[in-house]
Order: sequence, then C-alpha cells, then structure tokens
Amino acid sequence: MGMNSILFGWLVRYFRGRARRRHLQESSAWPTATAKLLEGKIVPCDELAETTAVRPVQIEYPYYFALKDEYFGGYLRSVPCSDSEGSRWMREVGEAKAIVVRYDPAKPDRTHALERDNPETLPFRIWEM
Repeated sequence: MGMNSILFGWLVRYFRGRARRRHLQESSAWPTATAKLLEGKIVPCDELAETTAVRPVQIEYPYYFALKDEYFGGYLRSVPCSDSEGSRWMREVGEAKAIVVRYDPAKPDRTHALERDNPETLPFRIWEM
C-alpha cells in the first residue's frame, strides 16, 4: 500500500507539473491586461515549488482585471520564502497594487502573472514553476 501511494503521488505531481509548464509556455503568446492585487496571505508551499526547511511558505495574492464589462481573476504566488520574509513583502506590497497578467482570449479565466511582465513591480519574484 505504501509504495502504491508514493507512486500515485509522484505521478500526480509529474502530470500537474507538466500541465503547468505547458500552460505557462502557451501564456507567453496571450494578450496582457492590468490587474489589481487583493489582500495577500501566507500559505504553505505548493508541492511543486522548490522549498526548503527555512523557506516553507509562499505569499498568495488573488487578483482581478476587467475585459469590457466582465471581471476575471487568478492568483499569483511568490517564490518560497520564510514567514518573516513573507510578512515583510506583504507590508511592502499592500493592497490594490497594479500588475500585468496574461489571459487566454478563448477562456479569460485562464491567467498567469509572469515574472518577465512585472520587472521590479513587486519586492519578490513571482513563482512560475
């Protein structure tokens, strides 16, 4: 039973990572929009993030943007950090910070915030995976 659950967990992470990389690659051709960050929070690291014992968390920010009269949104995460780094970064960012996001024109709910679209916008790097 233990070996099966380990193998299953590895397969789930592998396919999830592969799908995420594919979406990130596709998103580089998508149009951009200006989004506003909502209140951030410190969350445990995503299982795909390269975390360490001293950087076990990430900051997660929901964001929203408007296309015509409709609102869409998504989430961005910081690279792994410590609790104190995360708290400091959240104080520096505040709320309603404008960022650039990319969205799939066919499905505007599919979005990504990319590091290269937001140079020096945030006090931390965006985790893209």
